Amino acid sequence: MLGVPLQPQPKSQPIQLPVPTMAIYKFKIVVEDNEDIYREIEILSSQTFEDFHSIIQDAFKFDRKHSASFFVSDDYWRKEQEITLRKEDLELDEEEIRQKVAPKKLMSATKIAKFIESPRQRFLYVFDPAVKWTFCIELMKILPDNPKGSFPAIVRSIGNPPKQYKQTQMAKGELSPDQLMSTMLADAEVDESEIYKSIKNDTNGVDEGDLNHLEAEEGEDAGDEEEDLLDNEDEDEGYEEEYGEEDEH
Repeated sequence: MLGVPLQPQPKSQPIQLPVPTMAIYKFKIVVEDNEDIYREIEILSSQTFEDFHSIIQDAFKFDRKHSASFFVSDDYWRKEQEITLRKEDLELDEEEIRQKVAPKKLMSATKIAKFIESPRQRFLYVFDPAVKWTFCIELMKILPDNPKGSFPAIVRSIGNPPKQYKQTQMAKGELSPDQLMSTMLADAEVDESEIYKSIKNDTNGVDEGDLNHLEAEEGEDAGDEEEDLLDNEDEDEGYEEEYGEEDEH
């Protein structure tokens, strides 16, 4: 009946897809906001999220030195269950408790098959809290086991991996203007306005007073050169007048 608010329905439990005793998951891992950079990875259904984390780090040439988490995701890339790398990150903070977030899982103790609920299952992978490198992961295929294969494996690499610490340092403001200039010049596409902005903001460079002083010196030098030129012209004219009179005699 119209005008009667609908009562919230209890959330249904996830349905786990039936998987062969041993299967291979083929995933596509895309750098968030850059679909031109991605990797395709094959991993066994019996392997853990820690195995998945390690192969992603290898695929994008990161160094494994920071914490990371997978999030089970829906079709709209909304975060749900978190699966974290380190035991010290398992505890929920006050905000998570208030929002009734589900207890976190540990990567090393959680098999990937446990959270494959859809033929196109999605995950978000977030690495390094300082920068929050984020990757969108989608299941592409479920393949039969290959006894001769070695897994996990990177089966396709498209695009150069992002530079891990350049973005971290830029986010923290740790790059000097000279370093910032070098990193921008090293990129394939450089916005000239950013380069000149970095030069303008260089506090170690020439300050305004020094610049004005240099401009004044340049003006003085130009004036001196002009006076010398006029003196030379006067001397030439005097020379011509003197020897011109002698010729007449």
